[in-house]
Amino acid sequence: MEPTKESKGTTSQKTKERMSVYFQKPDAEVEKEKTKKENDIKRGAEAAANFIRPLVLMLLWNWIMPGLLGVATIGYLQAFGLYIMSRILFNHEDVNYDE
Repeated sequence: MEPTKESKGTTSQKTKERMSVYFQKPDAEVEKEKTKKENDIKRGAEAAANFIRPLVLMLLWNWIMPGLLGVATIGYLQAFGLYIMSRILFNHEDVNYDE
Protein backbone atom coordinates (compact mmCIF):
# COMPACT_ATOMS: atom_id res chain seq x y z
CA MET A 1 0.00 0.00 0.00
CA GLU A 2 1.35 3.34 -1.03
CA PRO A 3 0.53 6.34 1.08
CA THR A 4 -1.70 8.88 -0.55
CA LYS A 5 -0.77 12.54 -0.93
CA GLU A 6 -2.97 13.49 2.01
CA SER A 7 -1.35 10.99 4.36
CA LYS A 8 2.16 12.08 3.30
CA GLY A 9 1.36 15.73 4.03
CA THR A 10 -0.25 14.89 7.35
CA THR A 11 2.71 12.79 8.48
CA SER A 12 5.30 15.44 7.64
CA GLN A 13 3.16 18.11 9.28
CA LYS A 14 2.86 16.04 12.46
CA THR A 15 6.61 15.46 12.45
CA LYS A 16 7.22 19.18 12.00
CA GLU A 17 4.89 20.04 14.88
CA ARG A 18 6.50 17.44 17.10
CA MET A 19 9.99 18.75 16.31
CA SER A 20 8.98 22.32 17.10
CA VAL A 21 7.87 21.25 20.57
CA TYR A 22 11.26 19.71 21.30
CA PHE A 23 13.49 22.34 19.74
CA GLN A 24 11.75 25.63 20.55
CA LYS A 25 11.58 27.02 24.06
CA PRO A 26 8.30 28.56 25.20
CA ASP A 27 8.15 32.35 24.97
CA ALA A 28 7.79 32.73 28.74
CA GLU A 29 11.01 30.76 29.33
CA VAL A 30 12.91 32.83 26.76
CA GLU A 31 11.70 36.07 28.36
CA LYS A 32 12.68 34.78 31.81
CA GLU A 33 16.22 33.97 30.63
CA LYS A 34 16.51 37.36 28.90
CA THR A 35 15.38 39.17 32.05
CA LYS A 36 17.83 37.16 34.17
CA LYS A 37 20.72 38.05 31.86
CA GLU A 38 19.76 41.74 31.93
CA ASN A 39 19.60 41.69 35.74
CA ASP A 40 23.01 40.00 35.92
CA ILE A 41 24.50 42.67 33.66
CA LYS A 42 22.97 45.44 35.78
CA ARG A 43 24.30 43.89 38.99
CA GLY A 44 27.77 43.54 37.46
CA ALA A 45 27.73 47.15 36.29
CA GLU A 46 26.69 48.33 39.76
CA ALA A 47 29.45 46.27 41.39
CA ALA A 48 32.05 47.70 38.99
CA ALA A 49 30.74 51.23 39.59
CA ASN A 50 31.14 50.76 43.35
CA PHE A 51 34.89 50.35 42.79
CA ILE A 52 35.30 52.98 40.06
CA ARG A 53 33.49 55.84 41.85
CA PRO A 54 36.01 55.99 44.74
CA LEU A 55 38.82 56.11 42.18
CA VAL A 56 37.20 59.13 40.53
CA LEU A 57 36.70 60.70 43.98
CA MET A 58 40.36 60.14 44.82
CA LEU A 59 41.57 61.67 41.55
CA LEU A 60 39.33 64.72 41.91
CA TRP A 61 40.29 65.21 45.57
CA ASN A 62 44.01 64.98 44.82
CA TRP A 63 43.66 67.35 41.89
CA ILE A 64 41.51 70.06 43.52
CA MET A 65 41.72 69.98 47.34
CA PRO A 66 45.50 70.31 48.01
CA GLY A 67 45.77 73.43 45.85
CA LEU A 68 42.49 74.93 47.02
CA LEU A 69 42.53 74.26 50.76
CA GLY A 70 46.05 72.98 51.40
CA VAL A 71 44.85 69.54 52.64
CA ALA A 72 46.77 66.31 52.18
CA THR A 73 46.24 63.94 49.27
CA ILE A 74 44.32 60.70 49.85
CA GLY A 75 44.75 57.12 48.73
CA TYR A 76 42.22 54.70 47.27
CA LEU A 77 41.14 53.19 50.60
CA GLN A 78 40.57 56.64 52.09
CA ALA A 79 38.53 57.60 49.01
CA PHE A 80 36.56 54.36 49.36
CA GLY A 81 35.85 55.22 53.00
CA LEU A 82 34.68 58.71 52.01
CA TYR A 83 32.46 57.19 49.35
CA ILE A 84 30.84 54.76 51.80
CA MET A 85 30.45 57.50 54.41
CA SER A 86 28.77 59.80 51.89
CA ARG A 87 26.36 57.02 50.92
CA ILE A 88 25.44 56.56 54.57
CA LEU A 89 25.12 60.26 55.35
CA PHE A 90 23.08 61.15 52.29
CA ASN A 91 20.83 58.06 52.60
CA HIS A 92 21.55 56.59 49.19
CA GLU A 93 18.73 54.28 48.15
CA ASP A 94 19.91 51.00 46.67
CA VAL A 95 18.53 50.15 43.26
CA ASN A 96 16.40 47.00 43.20
CA TYR A 97 16.77 45.14 39.91
CA ASP A 98 14.56 42.20 40.97
CA GLU A 99 11.27 43.94 40.23
